[in-house]
Amino acid sequence: MLTESEIISLIGKLKSSKKNLLVGDDIAAFKAGAKTYAASDSLIEGTHYRAPWLTPAQIAYKLFARNWSDFLCKGIKPDNALLNLNLAKQSANPSFIQPFLKELDHLLTVHGITLIGGDTAESGVDVFTLTFLGSKGKFIPRKNPKIRAGDLVLQLGHVGGSSFALGRLLNGKSLPRSVRLYFSKPQIFLKLPKPNALKATIDQSDSVDKSFGILALQNRISIIVDLEKIKKSHRLIETESIPLAAEDLAVFAIGRTNPSPAFRVIGHVDSIHKTNPGVVYRLRGKTVDAIKNGFEHFHGSDTRL
Repeated sequence: MLTESEIISLIGKLKSSKKNLLVGDDIAAFKAGAKTYAASDSLIEGTHYRAPWLTPAQIAYKLFARNWSDFLCKGIKPDNALLNLNLAKQSANPSFIQPFLKELDHLLTVHGITLIGGDTAESGVDVFTLTFLGSKGKFIPRKNPKIRAGDLVLQLGHVGGSSFALGRLLNGKSLPRSVRLYFSKPQIFLKLPKPNALKATIDQSDSVDKSFGILALQNRISIIVDLEKIKKSHRLIETESIPLAAEDLAVFAIGRTNPSPAFRVIGHVDSIHKTNPGVVYRLRGKTVDAIKNGFEHFHGSDTRL
């Protein structure tokens, strides 16, 4: 069984992928007059959620938030969108479609995004895919040769709430509305504070550990993160579990200084050009053992929700 990373690697080796201007980043770039950026994300029933957990409007919100986060952390403003709806028969009715489209229309309109097309089809389960395209802003990469030892590791937003709520949903536990919202209505940032001061960014749609691992690997650096400094969504979330927390849509960044009070300093770049790049977690002054059972979007049918 191939992992998500292995599948992405195979796609990246295709001849048709060779001219991609941003290999391995959150969003793509292509030339259409001005350089244009694009990103696509999906929300799949049975893989990302179970039908009773989300209302149609919350599905629209969560779908929008995942795509918006990819662009936000890169400093790019999306201008246009494509929507693909693959719907099961029970969802192809006004009571589902109308509140879904109403919420999505509200979000796209408020953020100045034009819906320019897409596709619809019948499916065994609901699959929602939203694609953004935009050309405004100054792109912030994942990989930056200007990163130096001593640069700060920064956090925007909170983490842990989505996984915290998901664990209780999977166990059939009742949840206060405030906790359920961590899963059903992830945080959206209207803008990225002081983006010009940031050297590299990534959003936490994957786990905390996977996000830091990508930054470390692509920049050939060693990152040290203090788990006690990370802002958690809820006081009951165990600090030790934070590296495995996923899909809160927080933003992690590397900068020489902290550019804004909105960011929290949670670590630093220890060294650069490492033979074995990676992330080291510290808790109460001690190094935490290597993270196991890391988050993957693609596990196989035995780990579907």
